[in-house]
Amino acid sequence: MTIGVDAGALSITDDRLKVGIYRVTQNLLIHLTKRDAENNYRLYTFGEIEQGIRDSLGKNTQVVTLPKLFWQRVWLPAELVRRPVDVFLGLSQSLPSTRSHNIGFIYDLGFLFHPWAYGSSAGKLVRQTEAVIARSDHIVTISHATKRDILARYGISPTQISVCYPGVDARFCPGADSYRTPRPYLLFVGSLNKAKDIPFTLRAFALFLRRTGLAYDFYLIGGDYWPDPEIRKIVEELGLQDRVKFFGFVSDRVLPQYYRGARAFVTSALREGFCLPAAESMACGTPVVSLDRGAMAEVVGEGGVVVRDSTVESFADAMSSLVHRDSDGKRLGQKSIARAKDFSWPGFAQSVRTLIHAYER
Repeated sequence: MTIGVDAGALSITDDRLKVGIYRVTQNLLIHLTKRDAENNYRLYTFGEIEQGIRDSLGKNTQVVTLPKLFWQRVWLPAELVRRPVDVFLGLSQSLPSTRSHNIGFIYDLGFLFHPWAYGSSAGKLVRQTEAVIARSDHIVTISHATKRDILARYGISPTQISVCYPGVDARFCPGADSYRTPRPYLLFVGSLNKAKDIPFTLRAFALFLRRTGLAYDFYLIGGDYWPDPEIRKIVEELGLQDRVKFFGFVSDRVLPQYYRGARAFVTSALREGFCLPAAESMACGTPVVSLDRGAMAEVVGEGGVVVRDSTVESFADAMSSLVHRDSDGKRLGQKSIARAKDFSWPGFAQSVRTLIHAYER
């Protein structure tokens, strides 16, 4: 069979945007095209794919580069009419009109619950997701929490949706090579946008500092392509200029060192569909402190502290509890490593491969 793939995410050149769907697309296709040698893969993009990624793909892979302007709405559907495929993978939470069997991917529905956090993108995401629901023969999502959201919102059959957990790259693992700093620190990794609700985290961090008297820093690592302006306002308002450190984009080559050096990975994101950075942190042996929002309780499991009372006070208490008790921190570190082993890119690729092979003639 010929498998068509929306690989547009791999056309991204700005490092600040190489998160989320980019990482899923990259790792899925590297493992899938090598595992599934029986099929041919045709990847559709709107720009050049990094040579390192191209070299990592299976030999059964062809890349088709289409004009960037209106590429999903005009050029991709036209190309699929001109050269049909047997199965199409919609990896960008969007799906063109095709004559093939369609497997759509839906990563989260946060834009339905908190549209204000997505700005002008919310309406586009609503329309794209509705198209995925309408045109998919089967849907892949990345957590049971998101599956429940999809079922509640769209009323489709549970048998039409498969939960396939994404993975963690092998470089994210325990080790002695960690980022060394004069003061201990808590860590957030991810886009610094409104959906991550970082001001809430920083308010809790400020309360944690006042209550404990500990000399901790808070590191923010991630792209500011769609920055939440409230983040820097809160830093100034709470007098955290000397405690909150902005690192911007950090490459995967050194990111594991920051995870290993942190006392905890901390997030209060509004509604994560999975949270790859949390899984990466756990794989490095650093536990997670999170609010019970979206899929966080499901992903973290016993590898951290999940706070069900969404108040600044309770979140600050969770930070304090973890850093004050070294024995608990070590225990959670071991459990976080064990939990992260449930997330693998080969396993993710195999799950998708099984769904593809259901359409063999």
